[in-house]
Amino acid sequence: MTTVQNGKLYDSKKMEELTSRDRHNNGNYSGTTSLMRASDGTLWEHTYSNGQDLYLRDCLSAFEGDIDSYNPTDEQIPRLAQLGLITIVD
Repeated sequence: MTTVQNGKLYDSKKMEELTSRDRHNNGNYSGTTSLMRASDGTLWEHTYSNGQDLYLRDCLSAFEGDIDSYNPTDEQIPRLAQLGLITIVD
């Protein structure tokens, strides 16, 4: 999926996926939203919809959400910390 913002073309296929979360509607899986990082460092959310939710559509949008809505795996946590998106507390 691609989008243009401020004259720049962003392509989700060329972005680094940092973490993702499943989407549900009435208890049924309806798609996935992934937190992505473009080569210029900007953060994006790429949403894939399987069509089960009338209001959820495939899209690529600038990340303005909350990182707490994601549940990163143990392998993803160090990269998120390296980027300053989360803090690891010992």
